[in-house]
Amino acid sequence: MLLAVLDEIQRGAYPDGVIVITPELVATFLHYWRSLVVSDYWRERMEFPFRYLYQDGFWHFRKNGVEVAPDLDKTYSLLQLSREFEGAFLSPDLWQLLQEPDALNALWAHLLQTGFGLAPAAVPKPDTRALLDAEAEKLKAEARGKFRVRQVRETNDDGYFVRSALFPRVVRGLYDDACAVCSLNARTSTGGSLIDGAHILPFAQFHDNDPRNGIAFCKNHHWGFDAGWFAVADDYGLVVSPHLVNGQGYVTAGTRLRLPTKAAYAPAPEALAWHRANVYKK
Repeated sequence: MLLAVLDEIQRGAYPDGVIVITPELVATFLHYWRSLVVSDYWRERMEFPFRYLYQDGFWHFRKNGVEVAPDLDKTYSLLQLSREFEGAFLSPDLWQLLQEPDALNALWAHLLQTGFGLAPAAVPKPDTRALLDAEAEKLKAEARGKFRVRQVRETNDDGYFVRSALFPRVVRGLYDDACAVCSLNARTSTGGSLIDGAHILPFAQFHDNDPRNGIAFCKNHHWGFDAGWFAVADDYGLVVSPHLVNGQGYVTAGTRLRLPTKAAYAPAPEALAWHRANVYKK
């Protein structure tokens, strides 16, 4: 866990000092786990060290801007941890020390030597981008099977968390980072974007990260879709709620969604039908 955190600090991932559970951190953790842990007894689940490091005195949790103590008797998945807390942070003196590259590298080498009896040269640094690309391909592969409207049980698997967290990125990429309704694609050079990868079947209810359960919307159209102001027909034309007042310029009935280049990733008609029956304001 700490090896992965040190790599992320070195990468500049935590400018405000808050260690957030991200796909990058989990992928880096999985790299070190699979490289260093040879026993089948231990379980490949990052939520355990992320939570229990609190007992060591230098690892703290933050929620709503203040330090809090986690309930170590409560069972969390990574997804639940990421929602319960803003993240973790290190004691100020340790955090300050790790801003010095020599000190960070020395601690990284010390952890390898004392924990695993290995020199730094024996353990390759992870290619996080390649690891995440591989997980994104696994997510896209879910679009090969028959789509079904069904509740999918959330699992504690770290790969499940990574794919869930990657879902918005994958969906935005399939739509070229542009809104499927208005084609807005405003974004910053540092990765900020007004485009969301929205679930059609609500994630909280279905836990379905099949790319066909996603549409790229700007934040305005994401909100309106979730509120039932408009829906999408099976032919991908927009259906506007009769309750929407003064919607001119926002949505136009019959206008077709801008779809992914590959038809295999187009929104599933089954998911769109569920949204029309359960969310759309008739």
